Order: sequence, then C-alpha cells, then structure tokens
Amino acid sequence: METISRRNVIGLAAGVVAGGVLAAEQASQAAEKDERSEPPEPAPQSDSVYKFSMATAHVHRYGQSSVREHKLHDFPMSASMSASLINLAAGNVREPHWHPNSDEWLFVMAGKVRMTIVDGKGVPSQFDCGLEDVAFTPQGFGHYVENVGDTEARLMLIHNHAEFTTVNLSEWVAAGSTSVFASTLNMPVRAFDKAPTERVFIGKTNTEG
Repeated sequence: METISRRNVIGLAAGVVAGGVLAAEQASQAAEKDERSEPPEPAPQSDSVYKFSMATAHVHRYGQSSVREHKLHDFPMSASMSASLINLAAGNVREPHWHPNSDEWLFVMAGKVRMTIVDGKGVPSQFDCGLEDVAFTPQGFGHYVENVGDTEARLMLIHNHAEFTTVNLSEWVAAGSTSVFASTLNMPVRAFDKAPTERVFIGKTNTEG
C-alpha cells in the first residue's frame, strides 16, 4: 500500500475542483446522459424471492461508463445489503464521495483501478487493484476510484445497507460557498467559476498540469 501525504491530498482535491473531474462541461454532459438513461424494463418473474437479476436493474450511463444497482425496493429479501455494477471506461473516474451509512466492498472483475481513501483521522492511502482484487472502504471514509488501465474496468460494489446513501463532492461544492472552498484549498475564488452545479458521479481524469 502506498501512503500519500496530507499535502498531496489537498493538491488532489484542488485539482479535482479546479477543472478535472468537476469541470462544468463534463458535469452537464454527465447529467444529460444520466437523464437519458435507459428506462427500467419490467423485471421478469423470479423463480425465487432470494434471487435478483442485476441485468434488469436500472442503468445510468455517463458517456462510455455505466452503473446498475439494486436497493431494498428492487430486492426486498436483501434487507441488509445492496449491490452495484460499474463499468468504468478507460480514463474515467468515479468522483470523490463518501457513504454516511454503509461500508463499501469493491471487487475488480476486469481491468485495473486506483483507489484513494482518506480515513476518519484524515490519513490518506492510495493503491492499485487488478483482476479479482478486493478493496474495502469503511463507512464515512472519503474515497474515489480511477480507471488507470487501457481497457474498461468492471467493478462490483457491495454495501452493508439496503438503502445506502452517498454524498458526492460535486454536490457538496455546488451547494456550498465558493469562498469557503477557495480558502480551504488556498485557491482563488475564480477557480470555481467552472465548478458544476449538479452531480458529476463519473467524469474524466484530468491529465493536464
């Protein structure tokens, strides 16, 4: 495991806010594609209350990436757990976020991803995961996932809550005071002019200096 410094975390956050993952154009494109996500098809009659087909879960598309998930109303028998399937295109990132009410268990089914996790004391860790690796993010810990491979990454995420909730960084920035974020990250307020006004969820990694 590679541990990165607190200063690097601030730099990473500044880069995210300044124009990478949270670029307004990408945010609007993501939102537009999400609004045009495929309508859920009627789930076929299952032969057991203990079974659910993730193929029938509602799909949200973000460019070449997509997300399917089930919660309690989709799979009532799974009253204490829920799952997501994420196809993360090369060069894409699941934006920084945290789950206030659940732990997250991530399993890599294909591709290579880089996890960044900041624990409850503000100590960050960054590490790569490949085929059949598992990553665990405790409840409330900030984290994000980058596809650092040349091909699509396929991920399964499990939460120990049937109605897990998520706070996305883009939503927090959109709702907060730009002067507060600028002061915290030691950036000019004008750097937030292109910040999104709604959720990004999945965006493109900014490789520019």
